[in-house]
Amino acid sequence: MLWILFETGITVSELCALRVGDVDRKMGILRVRGKGGKERRMALGSVCLGSLLSYLDQLHEKGRGNRDDPLFHSENGCSLTKNSLTLVFAWLRKRAGASDTSITPQILRHSFAFRYLQTGGNPHGLQLLLGYEGMAPVRQYLRWYDQLVRDRLEKKAEPT
Repeated sequence: MLWILFETGITVSELCALRVGDVDRKMGILRVRGKGGKERRMALGSVCLGSLLSYLDQLHEKGRGNRDDPLFHSENGCSLTKNSLTLVFAWLRKRAGASDTSITPQILRHSFAFRYLQTGGNPHGLQLLLGYEGMAPVRQYLRWYDQLVRDRLEKKAEPT
């Protein structure tokens, strides 16, 4: 679940709506349904895909994992909700000993956007990947990214 959020930048609502059938095992593509039922396809990297395929194999071994089943579910097999995902993140932070650190799905979405821009991705491509209808949120990422670059340049220019 963490890999999916980090690798794709999808929202919590989109994650909770994923079904087993949304994973194309052969192509390594995840079908994501955004606002208004708009679909987009997200390519998964090899580490993320490997973890996801292992997880799917475990689901099948447990007699779960039909196409229409939730990809990520509670102990009773129901789809995760925003609230249950908040609880999962709180548990993960505590287990990692980082309970004071703000690690959220939104932080993973921001990380995805920054990594995309750092590797030369274009703003319009980021808009499509994140499922934004307008460019305003993307412009905010660009401002943050530009500030990060300026800060790094200033730090390099400081005499040691």
